[in-house]
Amino acid sequence: MSYVRRTHRFRHAIESALGDDDESGWSLDRIAPIAAIDVADLGLTPLPETDFSVPFQTSARRLGAFYVLEGSALGARLLVRRAEAIGLSADFGARHLARQSSAPRRWRAFLAVLEDLPANDHEAAVAAARDTFRLALSIYSETADEFA
Repeated sequence: MSYVRRTHRFRHAIESALGDDDESGWSLDRIAPIAAIDVADLGLTPLPETDFSVPFQTSARRLGAFYVLEGSALGARLLVRRAEAIGLSADFGARHLARQSSAPRRWRAFLAVLEDLPANDHEAAVAAARDTFRLALSIYSETADEFA
């Protein structure tokens, strides 16, 4: 169940860093609040918040972060079936997975927006995607004793 706690921690950090600006042409599907409910469903304590202060002021950088977040929704389609196999559902413990996997056309729509990104912005988008993935990797690879 540490996956749910880590997902909440990651999404809370990145969604907070992204803020509410949607001038990039893409809107963020916020799942941190839903993951928080899943954490509570499972009787778990949320992990401490993490400080993530990478700036996402440009549309290109925001789209780079969205690339990682939208890509994770592809994995959610597989995970939601596994969650169901252990008794979790869209109503208990796996709301965030159900939400992420509920719009299968979202990935292709996002790619269409990304295709319109000017070539001179590609480097900024890639850098932001790397920053976002590094944050995810650091959170999902933390050991339990790091929270003691």
